[in-house]
Amino acid sequence: MTMLCAMLVSVAHARVITVQQGGAVSTISQAISIAQPHDEIVVTSGTYHEQLLIDKPLKISGVADAVIDGDKRGTNVEVTADDVTIGGLTIVNSARSSLRDYCGIHVSDARRVNIIGNKLRSNQFSIMLQNCADCRVIGNDVSSDIDSMPVMGNAIHCWKCDSLYVGGNSVGHNRDGIYFEFVYNSLIERNVVEGCERYGLHFMFSHFNVYRWNRFSRNLAGVAVMYTHNVEMTENVFENNAGGSAYGLLLKDISHAEIKGNKLINNTVAVLMDGGTNLMFHHNDLKGNGWGMRIVASSQNDTITANNFVGNTFDLSSNGSYNSNVFDGNFWDKYNGYDLNSDGSGDVPYHPLSLYTVLAERNAGVLLFFRSLLMSLLNEAEHQVPSLTPDSYVDNCPLMTQMSYDSNLKS
Repeated sequence: MTMLCAMLVSVAHARVITVQQGGAVSTISQAISIAQPHDEIVVTSGTYHEQLLIDKPLKISGVADAVIDGDKRGTNVEVTADDVTIGGLTIVNSARSSLRDYCGIHVSDARRVNIIGNKLRSNQFSIMLQNCADCRVIGNDVSSDIDSMPVMGNAIHCWKCDSLYVGGNSVGHNRDGIYFEFVYNSLIERNVVEGCERYGLHFMFSHFNVYRWNRFSRNLAGVAVMYTHNVEMTENVFENNAGGSAYGLLLKDISHAEIKGNKLINNTVAVLMDGGTNLMFHHNDLKGNGWGMRIVASSQNDTITANNFVGNTFDLSSNGSYNSNVFDGNFWDKYNGYDLNSDGSGDVPYHPLSLYTVLAERNAGVLLFFRSLLMSLLNEAEHQVPSLTPDSYVDNCPLMTQMSYDSNLKS
């Protein structure tokens, strides 16, 4: 109780220190050195060529185009204290190195740090959190003009953290847009990530997290979820991720996850599931993709239901002949069955795995014959002799009409 009262008294007596070029306090470093814990530093218009160390609880606010330019000499802003807020600043030109991770803002071993409403440009890593908890990264505009992959870092990079909130950020050109490794119990929502050189979202060994209402578009390799359990991905958009190794969503060795209400549109592969176990994949739209789903044989006991497969070149492919996953209750635009009892489900089961896709999965050269006479002959052979394809890939009650849902994702 005594400690709480002391903290309240300290905050109540917090000062506002104004930094103005040519003024009594002309540099941000000077302001930090004279500030007491919980003071606010207001940085006025101008370009400040500094590297900052924030080692006490402070609020630093930029107004009227306040710019911190690191001149490529190191990390621009280093935070090592709890209860720090950084907002309204433009932070540019960290150093670049293939041996060290230089950042626009680097936070380490800290709690309750807020990074809100900043603009970051031309930094190796834009925002990096290491061994942090209860931090917020909100409403930042992040991009980089670095093109060399060895020194190109991630936009929002989080390692060994807990209880983060990453929301409402706009992320452009970087290596990965949002990167999580060993991050738990965190919420990532309403971010827009476009044009990254690798993954728009990349997370590994990160459990009990929720990703919702984000948009991932035109990223070179799409989105990757790897070596993770107990994750929820809800009402995100994965679109226009195209290329030889591009996926809307790559699921690698994940378990006990729920993936629902997402839109996967115009990707080379909408979903690649490799080692997915006990996943619930439902109420998703897979539209206009090259492949709707590619399922590696190591994926087991997954439930894939109430999804829309519309306008995909191939709805489903797999490299295995045995299937332990459930595909019942989806809408397939290629299904031409009937519904005599008008219950909304087709009376004839649908086999979404075609002979052509089975062969193409084993030998990519077969794709050269797409829409050829050979493909037509294979499709006809499959209709005449259904045993040519694995019969365990079946939807026993395909829907006659598309599913619809209300999305909270803002365009």
